Amino acid sequence: MGDVENLADRLKAKREQRGISQSQAARELDVARTAYRLWEMEAARPAPDRWRLVARWLGVSVASLLLSEGYITNEEAAELNIAADNYESATGGTQDLATEGETGDFFEQGQTVIDESLERGIFTAKEAADFRRMLRRIEKGMADAE
Repeated sequence: MGDVENLADRLKAKREQRGISQSQAARELDVARTAYRLWEMEAARPAPDRWRLVARWLGVSVASLLLSEGYITNEEAAELNIAADNYESATGGTQDLATEGETGDFFEQGQTVIDESLERGIFTAKEAADFRRMLRRIEKGMADAE
């Protein structure tokens, strides 16, 4: 996957490409202008409950967003992208949208979709276990950083 552009650079480039202000971008992402400005300055990061919306606004997968922010490795991003393709082939819908429709926070939603994908035979037991570990590691890393 090579070098990955960080979130701040992606946000600024997308905003400039669209010719909109930070205030307009913040409105589209349903966040305060100050929060958005801090994201572009790399002084803050979006909370997990914003990851899917930010990824969709940028036109990238959540895996790409997590990779660019250093939450996952290139190998994990590749595994997540393969899993997302398998999910879409099996269900006709995207994994990100399915996860977003579940109750709970980002991590609980992810666990639910992993469980359902395992039950439906979309993920193997090993894939499901790997994805659960990845989610727990990201959640723990965020909690430790607070």
